[in-house]
Formats: sequence, structure tokens, C-alpha cells
Amino acid sequence: MLVAAVRRAVAVPGAALVAAVIGAVLGALLAPVGASAVTAEGRFAGTARLPGCSGAVVRWPAALDTDRAVVLTNGHCVRQPFLGAREVVVGEKRWTRVELLDGRGRVALVARAVRLQYASMYRTDVALLRLRETYADLAGRGVTPLSLAAEGPSRGDRIRIPSGYWTEQRACTTSGTAYRLHEREWDWWRSIRLPARDGCAIRGGYSGSPIVSRKTGLVVGVANTGYVGGRRCIDSACEENRSGRVVMRRHMNYGQQTSWLLGCLDAGRTFDLDVTGCRLPTPRG
Repeated sequence: MLVAAVRRAVAVPGAALVAAVIGAVLGALLAPVGASAVTAEGRFAGTARLPGCSGAVVRWPAALDTDRAVVLTNGHCVRQPFLGAREVVVGEKRWTRVELLDGRGRVALVARAVRLQYASMYRTDVALLRLRETYADLAGRGVTPLSLAAEGPSRGDRIRIPSGYWTEQRACTTSGTAYRLHEREWDWWRSIRLPARDGCAIRGGYSGSPIVSRKTGLVVGVANTGYVGGRRCIDSACEENRSGRVVMRRHMNYGQQTSWLLGCLDAGRTFDLDVTGCRLPTPRG
């Protein structure tokens, strides 16, 4: 199920994987956490901790130092109850606390997201939060943004998933992509497979974590869901191939494509759904 963490009454981050169940109650991820966390210096540069989720500061190719910084996370991390199957949110005012981390995983700056630029759980589970702080403000506090890759990973690519929520990291080799991924009413396209038993056994709080190529250092996706057993396509995501065959893969977690975001930039600097070639869904009406 979706991998945002549950916020309990205690002040400690929740330790369960989200399960979107009837009544919007979030449950625990049952997939075993087989890989030890990787905590090498510098691995958390650009990562962020949001309420119940992770994220990453990203910088568009032509962004100026004076531009407001942008944080990338999952669409399912920015609203409860979750967004509808075809719902798209654009330009909504927010006032969300976001902790930005340095390379060692220490809080370098407590920022504020003042606008939800974009959020959707259709085709790709992503959200963009615009901060009140600029990239220059972040640089002055030792926060280094990440950049997006122009295309997603291929089968066999080595990736890492640093979680700002937990300040721990998973690493594995991707096993390709799913043509379609279904979970309850949501459908995602070209979802990135993240084998739990190969090192990517993510847990609650990893939602919104960047999937980073170990070769290029560029963000190729964002982690969002995983296998928990139970009912196919309801308790756990299921894959559909081009022929319509549906399967639920045991011990498989998933991430969503982020390269599509680059196709929605005006002059490489401003996010705009009206840019020719933008593949992201737009609000209905």
C-alpha cells in the first residue's frame, strides 16, 4: 500500500507503511526490511522531511537563485483523504512545515511550503510544493537541491532511495517498469519496480523519497507504494501488462516516474501545464 507514515499521538515518527483502507485508516507494511540502512556522508543532501512523508528539494534546469525553491513528494502525501482517481490540484495555498536536511541528515533549515503547485495520483503519484524560501536562502544554510533525469531508469540500473523522514537509505537494482500499476481506484503508468529482497524494502515514511541513480546522481523517480499481501489491486498494488494480464508481485515495491515534470517547464524554469508536450494530467473543466 501507499507508503506514507502514520502520525501517532507520540512525537516519534510512525513506523508503519501506509495502507489506504476503508475509512482512510493507514496500516502497516508487512514486507520484510531485509537491507541495512545506508548512512554514508552526503547521502541525504537535498532530502526533506514532511508530515508523515519524505521529499526532496529539486531545482529546474534554468532556475535562478532568486526563484522560490520547490519540494518534490507524492500526491498522496499532501492531502487526507487521498486525491481521487482523476483529481488534479493546481495552485492551492498551503502553510506546511518542511524540514530540509544537509548531507549528513541533520536539519539544516525549517522551511515553509506556501503553495501546492501541483498534485495528482493519476499516471504518476507526484506533488510539487513551493517554498517561501529561495534557492539562495537554501544555499546559505547548506541545502543542496537535486536535479531530475530526462528519462526514467532501465532494467538493471543501480539506484538509491534516501528517506528524509527516517534519515536512512535503501539501495537496489531496478527490475524494469510495470506497464500499468493499479491500487484501489488509482492507476499509474510505467511504475518503477523496486525489489524488496534486493535491498529496497522500504517502510512507512519513505513515501515521496527520491529515487536517485547511483551512476548520475539524478532523480529518476519517487517512491510511493509496496507489497503488503492481502487482496490483489486493493490491499497491494497489482501490475497489468500490455495484454491485460494482471498480477500481484510478492515483495515488490514501486516508484513513479518524474521525468515527465521536465516536459512541463516553460523555458526550463517555470512549471506550466500548458507547455506544448506536457504529459501530466490537467484539472478537469
